[in-house]
Amino acid sequence: MAGREQEDRRFIELVERLLERWGYSRTEGKVYAVLLMKARPMTISELAKETGLSRSSISVALSSLVREYFATYRREGKTKYFSAVPAFLEKFLQQPRELLEREIRPMEEIVKGLIENAGEEEKILYRALLEDLSTLECVLERLMEFEESEELCLRKNS
Repeated sequence: MAGREQEDRRFIELVERLLERWGYSRTEGKVYAVLLMKARPMTISELAKETGLSRSSISVALSSLVREYFATYRREGKTKYFSAVPAFLEKFLQQPRELLEREIRPMEEIVKGLIENAGEEEKILYRALLEDLSTLECVLERLMEFEESEELCLRKNS
């Protein structure tokens, strides 16, 4: 039994870390991990007991998880039962596009502006940075193309 508990803790830690890397909170990661491990839908009270977190923090986390399509719920009377939606692949494939649009392209524009007003030594540094960002942009675009082709394949096969 101790081996199973250790594996459960490790799974929860990994999911927390992964979701945190994608911009979610540790609480959201923990709640999502517990929902993924359970074969049945869970209430907020059950999640509080299982995770040791407060009902209010679980409620906030679940709101986010439902909004982001990591979880769904059904209502029975006044009680909501939450279930996880396995969405790692979908969320992973969104990362290249978001990184490109939110960080890489804006950073490229800033660096281009810096080059215009820079001294010769700074221009060398900024051009190297711009080249690196341009290569990263190319890699991210290829990942997005791959994702789109995979999506088409999945649609054909279903």
